[in-house]
Amino acid sequence: MAFNIGGNIKKLRAEKGVTQEQLAQALSITCQSVSKWENDVTSPDLYLLPAIADYFGISIDELFQPNMQGYKNKAARLFALYEHRRTTENFLKAYKEYKSLIAQGKADAEDYRDYGILNQFQAQRLNQKAEEALKKSIELGEGQRLSSNTSKTNITVAEASEGQLRYLLERTGRNDENIERYEQAVKDDPGRIRNWCCLIDSYAADDPEKALALARECLVKFPDGGDLLFFRCAYLCKDLKRLGEAEAYFKKGAEANPDDGSNYYHMAFMYTEMKEYEKAIGAWEEVVALCGRLGLAEEEAEMNREWPEKEIAKLRALMDAAS
Repeated sequence: MAFNIGGNIKKLRAEKGVTQEQLAQALSITCQSVSKWENDVTSPDLYLLPAIADYFGISIDELFQPNMQGYKNKAARLFALYEHRRTTENFLKAYKEYKSLIAQGKADAEDYRDYGILNQFQAQRLNQKAEEALKKSIELGEGQRLSSNTSKTNITVAEASEGQLRYLLERTGRNDENIERYEQAVKDDPGRIRNWCCLIDSYAADDPEKALALARECLVKFPDGGDLLFFRCAYLCKDLKRLGEAEAYFKKGAEANPDDGSNYYHMAFMYTEMKEYEKAIGAWEEVVALCGRLGLAEEEAEMNREWPEKEIAKLRALMDAAS
């Protein structure tokens, strides 16, 4: 054949780490046939081409590529293919091969590096898709209440998606976009408390002191917005290790909206960190009680109680061990 298919088969065989005998056995042919291919004496019969391509995990077209590049292993070849065509199908093929290589203990430092880059590329692609989907949700979800909301916070789908988008941008090093967006939002509509809350949350990622100062200003500006603002003051104080202030704000938030579980959850985490296990159990019990109080369907209420009840059991075990 014109494109040195024998040389390509030899490269692929070396890459896969198999002998001529092993390849011949897999294809149900003689070892001499493989030797003749690799030495350009003969070429594979056409009916064998799909089996050869499948064995090496490549397309038939690749078998005929002139000067086909050799790779150290199949994972490296699939990684190169993903770099060329970043499709989900190519990612999954390379991902599966690297997982197999690692599970067999055959991965070296370069394999781990390429496996990391592979996942990094896919994460970037998925983050882009997530951003597009969240922006579409914000566009469509204004005024539509979040059906999966288990606290009576009256949050809309658009508001929930805004929070998720803000988190995505923060985690991908783009928090300056959040700050710029919500600084403009409070200028455009200074009477909307949610804009201020989003700005507080954006500041919190880079400068919690600034965020806390703004949250306290907003408590004065929006005296009816305690259920949103007390919680933000609380978690900012918690992050700043002002635990006494955090506790007071969490309690005020729970009083302002006793059907919002956020305050109870975070109080439980804070008390656990402080090793005040009885208080932590009390906070988790409030979460369990909330599940019953909200009138959730039995199955949904059971799922929402599962985690708090497990945490309560862990805390009781810690208390028993300490006594």
